[in-house]
Parts: sequence; structure tokens; C-alpha cells
Amino acid sequence: MRVIAIDTANKPLSVAISEDDTLLGTVTLNMARTHSQTLMPVVAELLDHTQTKVEDLDRVAVTSGPGSYTGVRIGVTTAKTLAWTMGIPLVTTTSLQLLAGNIPTTDTRLIVSLIDARHMNVYAGGYQWIPEEPEQGPRNVILPRHLALADLLPDVAALRQPTIFVGNIPLEDQALIRAQLGDQASFAGDLASLPQTARLALWAPEMTPIKNIHDFVPTYYRLTQAEQEWGKHHHDEGHTPYVQEV
Repeated sequence: MRVIAIDTANKPLSVAISEDDTLLGTVTLNMARTHSQTLMPVVAELLDHTQTKVEDLDRVAVTSGPGSYTGVRIGVTTAKTLAWTMGIPLVTTTSLQLLAGNIPTTDTRLIVSLIDARHMNVYAGGYQWIPEEPEQGPRNVILPRHLALADLLPDVAALRQPTIFVGNIPLEDQALIRAQLGDQASFAGDLASLPQTARLALWAPEMTPIKNIHDFVPTYYRLTQAEQEWGKHHHDEGHTPYVQEV
């Protein structure tokens, strides 16, 4: 099975192509450029370098968020279009699980992925590797959500497990975590804050495809600013939600 995996949920952009359990190629960019400018050229280059025709693809994998609203939409729209056009399955996971996958499968600690949501808030989720089941990535043990970091830490402390935090975590947030959790907390290195779709591509063959590609929408974990403004003046009766709310 040949898979292309895409992540554009945040500042880094990552694309990978795999065949069965072999990674054929991957590109990760961490630059201040819009993903709308870089995604398709990166995809085209990677297809060329791995000698993959679009018709050779058997599955598309993408992160559904959370992260930058625009970034998430670019990746999801591209993945949906590619899967629908080629008539191949689409699979998805969150950008939080993808970050957690940067921690080695032999690490038994609780993994807490953090993504900056601005205004003193974070997107957060807790994960743990199951030694017998590494094929689909680490298992979710703290539901992903949008909240203040200070509100997350009591939930982590209550589990009383050694915990490793992964993500681009500012020094002041690291200080808060250490003050609340002490020796229970440690931090992954800087490279672990970069999403690696190489892992998603290798997980993809074991993941369950989305039943209806058209119904698949990004997972933002909070309303967009536009929806907040709309909600002040309109009611949602009579149509399905524009985005998935958790």
C-alpha cells in the first residue's frame, strides 16, 4: 500500500510517502511561509523523487487539527480532494497525536502534547504507547481539548504518572508546569516539536478510513472567530455544523 501523509495544521509543513512499512521519502519545512504556497510544490517534488505517480497512491492520510484555522483547512481540503478524485480511502488523526508519536514507542511515560492556542490557552491531549499495539500510534488517554494550561495541569497531576510534554512550549509555560508537577514532568527536545508525517504514513495502513469523505471536516476544538461573531446574531437551527466541535 502506497500512502501520502499531509500535515499543515501549524507553522511546520510535513509531507511523507510510504509503501507498506517502508518510508520512501519525507519533507518537513519550518518556515514562515503560507502553506497555500508551499504544499503543492512539496507534494509534486516528493512524488517525483519517490517515483510515485498519483495513480500509484492507495491511501491519503491527513491531520484534522487542532492548530491554525487556515493551515488546517489547506491540508484537509487538499487531502479530501486528492482522495475523492482518485477514489481512494482517506484516514485522519489529530495533530496532537502526531506530536505524541515523536516520543519513542518504548517510552512508557504519559505523553502530553501541547500546541499554542494563544491568549494563554493551549490545545492539549494525553497519550500513551501500548507495547502490543504501536501500529496506529499512541493511544489517547486524556481527551484533546482547548483550555488554559493552568486548568490542564491538575488533570495530569491526578494521574500520578511520569509525564513528558512535547510541543513548542515557551519557557514561562515550562516553569508553570515544573512548579505544578515537579519531578513528575519532563520535556522532549526541540526536534520533537516538529510534526513528522513519516509516522502518520506508516500508521495509515492500519487506520480505519473515513466513511464519507464529503462529511469530513476539520477538528478545531473551539469556534472560529467568524463563527463566534455569527453566533451573536444568528441561530444554528436548520443546518449541520460548519466544523466539528468537541
